[in-house]
Amino acid sequence: MEMKEGGEQGASTAPKSSGTLWNTVLFWRVVSGLLFLVCIALAVALGVVSGKGGHGAEEGGSGMPVVGDGQGGTIGPCPAGMATEAVDEDSPALYDDLTAEELRAVREYLLGQTGLDITPWEEASINHNYIYGMELHLPPKAEALAYLDNNGPRPERQALVTVHGGGRTQPVVEQYVVGPLPTPTRHTAYAPPGRKNPIPWHARAPETKEYTLLIPMLIQATKETDRILKESFGYTYYNCSSRCLTLGDTAPRGFTSGERRTWFRFMRNLEGKFLHPVGFMIQINHIDMDPTQWRVERVFYNGQYFESTAELVRSYDDGTARKVQLPVLASDEPLFSSFHRRGDPQPSRPLRAPELIEPDGRRYKVQGRHVEYMGWSFNWRLSTTQGLQLYDIRMKDERLVYELGLQDAGTWYSGTDPLMLAALYVDNAWPIAGSFELLPGIDCPKTATFFDAFHQQDIGKPRRFRNAVCAFELDTGIPLRRHFDSDDAGGYTFYGGMADHVLVLRHINVVYNYDFVYDYIFHQNGVLEVKVSLTGYLQPTFYTQDQDPYGYRMWANQIGNHHQHFFNYKVDLDVVNAQNRFETVDILSENITNPERPELRHIQTRIQRNLITTEKEAAVQYDFNRPKYYNFYSEEQKNRFDAHRGYRLQLNGIAKSLLPLGEWAPVNGAAWMDYQVAVTRRKDSEPSSSSIFNQNDLYDPVVNFQSFIDDDENIVDEDLVAWVTLAAHHLPHSEDYPVTATAGNQLQFFIRPFHFYDEDPSVASSNAVRITPSDDFRSATVDRFGTPEMTSCFPKTSPVSFNGTWLEV
Repeated sequence: MEMKEGGEQGASTAPKSSGTLWNTVLFWRVVSGLLFLVCIALAVALGVVSGKGGHGAEEGGSGMPVVGDGQGGTIGPCPAGMATEAVDEDSPALYDDLTAEELRAVREYLLGQTGLDITPWEEASINHNYIYGMELHLPPKAEALAYLDNNGPRPERQALVTVHGGGRTQPVVEQYVVGPLPTPTRHTAYAPPGRKNPIPWHARAPETKEYTLLIPMLIQATKETDRILKESFGYTYYNCSSRCLTLGDTAPRGFTSGERRTWFRFMRNLEGKFLHPVGFMIQINHIDMDPTQWRVERVFYNGQYFESTAELVRSYDDGTARKVQLPVLASDEPLFSSFHRRGDPQPSRPLRAPELIEPDGRRYKVQGRHVEYMGWSFNWRLSTTQGLQLYDIRMKDERLVYELGLQDAGTWYSGTDPLMLAALYVDNAWPIAGSFELLPGIDCPKTATFFDAFHQQDIGKPRRFRNAVCAFELDTGIPLRRHFDSDDAGGYTFYGGMADHVLVLRHINVVYNYDFVYDYIFHQNGVLEVKVSLTGYLQPTFYTQDQDPYGYRMWANQIGNHHQHFFNYKVDLDVVNAQNRFETVDILSENITNPERPELRHIQTRIQRNLITTEKEAAVQYDFNRPKYYNFYSEEQKNRFDAHRGYRLQLNGIAKSLLPLGEWAPVNGAAWMDYQVAVTRRKDSEPSSSSIFNQNDLYDPVVNFQSFIDDDENIVDEDLVAWVTLAAHHLPHSEDYPVTATAGNQLQFFIRPFHFYDEDPSVASSNAVRITPSDDFRSATVDRFGTPEMTSCFPKTSPVSFNGTWLEV
């Protein structure tokens, strides 16, 4: 059916024909269409040529040629659309991350406080007191709401600073709140109730200064084993110039609280080094404040433990050690771990893929870190320690969520060697926001708006991370809603539909081998989707027979071990207001007498609303035998149908943790893994479910999330927080090589209206379509609600520009 535009309100009519006449008309229309496309191509070519000659082509706003559209108009580059404004660094907004100038001011202020005895990072050693990291310290929620909603005073901007106090009489990690910014005049110790204070020295995050002392020890150890490494693996580490090994470390650093023992694993330094482990590891004990007392405690080679490098050499030479010899990969063979194209081309000849186009430019507004889109508005920041965080999320100017953001991500491995036994990662300890540049056209569409970020962690100056976050509008490729209404007689009464156009805010965090794609997706029907997609390299280990129960053997003497992924989010819902109730709407089965046939039984389902009153009741370990909705609502307000206005959580990416909380000490440091949802009363003293200090002391963690639940406070008509955990079991397979693909590895949950509106708010969209038949189905009226159908511009194009580095500023 061909549809012809007509009518001032976007309605059009389309004739309906059949038979020979229609086939003839169709033939000439196809021919005309092809000729039209040829004309367009010639016009573009002529426009480019004449443009290069300095005349003949009208120039668009981007200096690109403008050509005819075949209807008396012109086709040029798409317009920019709604405004985008950078952060006002002279007056940053409430939730904006610290600016470079603020970071410098905080550093200079603390260096000037003689009582703190802080040494500049550039001059400090591990035995000094120095600034490890700085980021924004959020104001109390009550102050923020008073400012946002009641014209109260603007909360002052403050920084949260972490100091490694290696120069104290008893070494300790300290945190300070420094303000007001931009010109700080005071600092106070940050030691909220409910977490461990003081922060133990052994729990500090991994850092450059410690690695600087550890690397020489590894060089010396591999000097002593150089011959063994060369004979066994064909690659070396000590004094290497070609065919070199590289290394990585593990965490936590020990098996009980108070330890600082790290296993370093060695890999061939090839593209995709993570997929080239060799069966060689070294453990160093570095708990002592005197680095001269650090020592190599154990060595692991081909599935065997040795107490020292000397013992390994003796056993290797006298034949008591089981030797291994890995083949050296030929340089002319395609490397299985590389990103080089190989195999039959897809497609058979290079063809460009479809691209997004914004015919009227951006349909979202950006002002610093404040974004508005189709009734939605929110603020965001990129926390150095927790990643992408959103604040004051509203729909049609009603706040739904005060705070939403990732808290921690865990990847816990299984196996028998030191790597797998030690690999219990929680990513807060590693710079979670220190991700690198996003590539237009791959990581985000070319139409996206990109944002830089500033961080200062484990360095003396602020760093600028280019294109660290992106925002873009996307057609998801599926209708948001649609219906074809058949008249049950070969025709129809109407068709109605609307594409699901969404706004996506994206950050990709690279934590060593894995790349995690974090998305916040805003749908036009009031649904907020939170999604994480997994890609990047696996972390396999060297194959020995005792690893068989933990995975499948794959390339080059390695095994892809089973591991579990966990992602914990904080969802501070404020539905209508900050005082909410939490209920489960349980779906139960019932067996009743059939009202029509009393001699028969009838089995069906029904619902049962259950108000949850305490935090222990609200700790959810999902039972598939008792499906339920998780609803947050206001007791005060109802919709027109007398239902409480609410928003519910829908979990689409959950898995049960098989790691027993309370029975195995490491789980204490990530107790949130045990619950798919936990609802607690919001407290400023419980800002996060985790801490950058938990990684290196999972056994007696600085923040134990279980304590949030164990005090079992009342949660009726209180300010509530939902802690949501997405999870998956990953058993690597050969298709995970060279890297894991996102397809099938996406976890998500939704924050969905539940009687919050009287109807679907997307009915207000002018991007919907309604078609009704007329003239006995020989024509149809197409109502686009005023939205033009023709596209009169082409998308911007530019060559790939990728720097891939971060800059000190």
